[in-house]
Amino acid sequence: MLGPLQFLTQIFWVQAHAPQDIWLILVALIGASRGIGALTFGLYGGALADRFDRRKLLIVTQLLLVVSTIAIAALMLSGITGVIGFTVFFGLTFLSAGLQAVDAPTRLAIVPDILGPSLTASGMSMNQVAAQLAMPIAMFGAGFIIDALGFGLAYLFSVSGYVLAIGLLMFMRYAPATDHPSQPAQHYGLRDTLRDVRDGLSYARHHSVVLWIIVLLVTMMSLGFPSTANLGPTWVTTVVGVEIRHMGYVAMTWGVGSLLAATGLMLYPNIKRRGLAIAVGALLYCGSFIFFVADATVVNAVIGNLGIGAGMTLAMVNSTIAIQQLVPNAVRGRIMSIFQLNMGFAQLMTLPIAVGAQWLSLQTLLPMIAYLTLAAVGLILLTRRQIITA
Repeated sequence: MLGPLQFLTQIFWVQAHAPQDIWLILVALIGASRGIGALTFGLYGGALADRFDRRKLLIVTQLLLVVSTIAIAALMLSGITGVIGFTVFFGLTFLSAGLQAVDAPTRLAIVPDILGPSLTASGMSMNQVAAQLAMPIAMFGAGFIIDALGFGLAYLFSVSGYVLAIGLLMFMRYAPATDHPSQPAQHYGLRDTLRDVRDGLSYARHHSVVLWIIVLLVTMMSLGFPSTANLGPTWVTTVVGVEIRHMGYVAMTWGVGSLLAATGLMLYPNIKRRGLAIAVGALLYCGSFIFFVADATVVNAVIGNLGIGAGMTLAMVNSTIAIQQLVPNAVRGRIMSIFQLNMGFAQLMTLPIAVGAQWLSLQTLLPMIAYLTLAAVGLILLTRRQIITA
């Protein structure tokens, strides 16, 4: 529930306070700040996840996320904008994204430790169902919460989720796998980190299926996610013309589509042709993106979001499970951090897309990007058959 509430609050806070001639670019800078943070700290986070007790590492990141969230909320409540306000805001967003870049691969790497190989696919599917149950609720409620509490208090409210996560982690019974060191044998410095990152990159580069699954997801997310997720709320509220308080009705269908796909994966977790499911999800995502921007109507936005959510969930969850099953525990954190870079690239690409949209208009640029996404994804699937046959 935290992700949509925080992200939408940031978008609408910037829309409300940015100068009219550059507001779209500043909205895109939210995604760019998140992307740079993810790319800067992502590989480092994976190295930490393979060196330290993963439960303790998660507790530390949650505590630091509490601090960064309170700082962003305080900035919003202070009313400080202008050059100073936006500089501090984007700096804090960068730091928060860096912490999340450590958190994400650690979460993904710890699941097989807890459940074991035979239950990992079911566990990941259940986790996705939980996330997608939360998403439509968060999307539906975000507009009302922001409208009722204001930007600062709405963002501050999200701290409660991190506090709850810390409490649950404190009570978790967890023993690291035998091939995962609970702590480094000696001082873990920058040279050790770089060596671990290099070893993880080398493993991914030499594993054909893992490499091309990552390339497929990076391509799909870098082109599609900035337009559908980061600029999607802006499209819905400015081009389609939906009010902020009612935006949740449109945006929640993304979560509904994701929930339907995740529920199917939970009911049928042991898919034999995991690669084929990845391909189906990627193509569904691309087709729904085209429909989403084909016409500036509420119907297109609702149905497009439904397919985008379902396609993204099919592609992302099956990719995650496939990589978890293919990669040994000793390097799993690093490989999952490389996999998570797709989100970092996606966030970073928001800025050039927004600059182009400020120049050409959203109505002109987004349909072009939709067809480009389909062409790029289709080319990878046609030329790299090892993905589909995995």
